[in-house]
Amino acid sequence: MVNNPAPMQDEYPVLIVGGGSVGLSLAAELGWRGIRCLLVEERDGLNDHPRANAVANRTMEYYRRWGIDQVITDAGIPPNLPAEYLWVTSLHGREIHRVSLPPFDQLVATRKAGGYAEDEHSWSPYLKTITGQNEVELAILDYINRCDNVDARFGQRLRDFEDLGDRVRCRVENLASGDIETVETQYLAACDGGRSAIRHQLGIEYSGTAGLASFVSIYFRAPDMIKRHTFGHGNIFFPMHRDHRGFLLTWDNDRTYTYHLVLDEEQEWQEIDPKRAITAVVGAEFDIDVLSVQPWTAHALVANEYVKGRVALVGDAAHLFSPTGGFGMNTGVSDAIDLAWKLQALLEGWAGPRLLGSYTRERKPVGERNTREAADCFHRLFAVMQNGNELDAEGAESDALRTQLAAELKDQEKLVASSGTLLGYRYEGSDIIVPDGTPEPADDARRYIPVARPGHRAPHVWLEDGAALYDRFGQGFNLLQLGVTPPDVSRFVDAAKAASLPLTVVRIDDALVAEVYAAQLVLVRPDLMVAWRGDSVPPDVQAVVDRVRGA
Repeated sequence: MVNNPAPMQDEYPVLIVGGGSVGLSLAAELGWRGIRCLLVEERDGLNDHPRANAVANRTMEYYRRWGIDQVITDAGIPPNLPAEYLWVTSLHGREIHRVSLPPFDQLVATRKAGGYAEDEHSWSPYLKTITGQNEVELAILDYINRCDNVDARFGQRLRDFEDLGDRVRCRVENLASGDIETVETQYLAACDGGRSAIRHQLGIEYSGTAGLASFVSIYFRAPDMIKRHTFGHGNIFFPMHRDHRGFLLTWDNDRTYTYHLVLDEEQEWQEIDPKRAITAVVGAEFDIDVLSVQPWTAHALVANEYVKGRVALVGDAAHLFSPTGGFGMNTGVSDAIDLAWKLQALLEGWAGPRLLGSYTRERKPVGERNTREAADCFHRLFAVMQNGNELDAEGAESDALRTQLAAELKDQEKLVASSGTLLGYRYEGSDIIVPDGTPEPADDARRYIPVARPGHRAPHVWLEDGAALYDRFGQGFNLLQLGVTPPDVSRFVDAAKAASLPLTVVRIDDALVAEVYAAQLVLVRPDLMVAWRGDSVPPDVQAVVDRVRGA
């Protein structure tokens, strides 16, 4: 880990507070875009405890642009292992339900075969990548340390700040020495978590439901554990017996795990004996090396504002989730990507006055949508975790109970197969999107509908040469010219140049891409969302350019 020993500079275009996955991702995206920034984190280093376990396909699409997707894939569950998700009474009991998704190796083989089909393999270059958040953060930090324009400092706490209207003045304390430095920034990004001191200083409240449940998270190494039960490898086990309820995550080749145990009401996490909890759910004694234990609480909360003056809330500072579905970290990363290109536009002078405000108008509804979905996943999962020994008993009544639970769990598969939520979000009604009059498709948590409708994610397509369409994109806006004889786009290029809007024209003569995007011209934003589409350059193309840049 590199921690710059030199004094901080007096001024940075962007100051990021918080060095978790979201803060690191914002710093990496700004670094990739050539924007100088300072990141401060009060801990001495990264959190070694793996919290989030699923890196969403959408998040991996962004990480692909920095070239760290393979590192993250290799740090997680081996790509040849199938993605197995099991709901069991306990690890010494019965299997009630199972979801089996193909291993990453099979996804790669499908990609090499080419073609496009209406199934989950075709929606993204990735399914969920099961890698611990600690490993993800290491990969991002390594990338940041190679970015000359990112200054990452650990052991530093933001004491307070003052928004002066044209800049933000911040006081940063070195926790080892007690020294305080004054740093000025054009924009302050609060990635400082659910207890965000920045959010509190701004006076921004959360709305929603707090305290869905409390957990203790036990991170441990136990290479022999897989030999002590009969279920084989599982990415996640969901023990349903009320004495063991929670979820048990596998991090690698069945050697290290995290057991998230739901605490009973009024129960304190310190009361839990970690080894006893693990052996109880497995029903056997074996060697266990407890690496760390941390408590946490599931919420469904969203900040009432995302931007105030020159300060923006990102990730957990803007929303707090239940982890069910794997939406929290991934929603935060998409926040960071959305904010990063808008900050770049502001700093480079091609943003209009409405661009920064669009961060709230676009991302807050997504935060509300995703917290609702995560809470729904939690409530439905928790509802099937209320039974005891009758789950494993013989007899007609227990048989009927297990059959009933299996049917209910079949309807809960969106908990682990949730591409509809992760890829299907949209910025309906955004004032920096140009609608094309087409109807909004259904928002299905389980199933994503690939559509290039303005406000939606630009669909992924494998090209005939084996490359991903995204790999052809530049860092700014991308104007796709599709079909055999697409319209001339010189007026579009001139309008973008007049507004200093960075624009790359991407000529693709691929019938599949033209079919999926359903237009000859498609304007894709820097965050891989569709801003406009049509079959000809609009008469007032300058108005389109001005709208998408918030002018």
